[in-house]
Amino acid sequence: MIHTETIKSPIGQLVIKADEEAIISIEISDANENNNGNEITSEAVRQLKQYFKGVRKSFDLPLKFNTTPFRKRVYEALLNVPYGSTVSYRDLTYMAGNRRGFQATGQAMHFNPIMIVVPCHRVINSDGSIGGYGSHLDIKKYLLNMECGKEIW
Repeated sequence: MIHTETIKSPIGQLVIKADEEAIISIEISDANENNNGNEITSEAVRQLKQYFKGVRKSFDLPLKFNTTPFRKRVYEALLNVPYGSTVSYRDLTYMAGNRRGFQATGQAMHFNPIMIVVPCHRVINSDGSIGGYGSHLDIKKYLLNMECGKEIW
């Protein structure tokens, strides 16, 4: 069974989905979802509220990645990028154990099912420019500026 819970956030309504074991997605959605949350989704709501208040710098949630082995490695590597920091697509690819899959890493970021907790907003271009973001560039800028404590993007 999939459990769903929503939270209003500064970047829009977030829909959190989990099975009995772990979070499987956190996405922005305007859809009216039936809230049938469980302990995992409730804990995600609590931690996300803390994050948006600037109190929480990392998440402690069980996560499940239903994806390719490479994307899973990319997401797991991304979990090691600290709050307020950034990493290039190239460096993240290296962290995931690949030396050439830069475009595949970009695609993994675009299809990241667990936004914010798996912080794809922290991935930027090698030249220091902000790069793209699957959930809108203004949201990426907001999250990076919030984490840095000042407007830099």
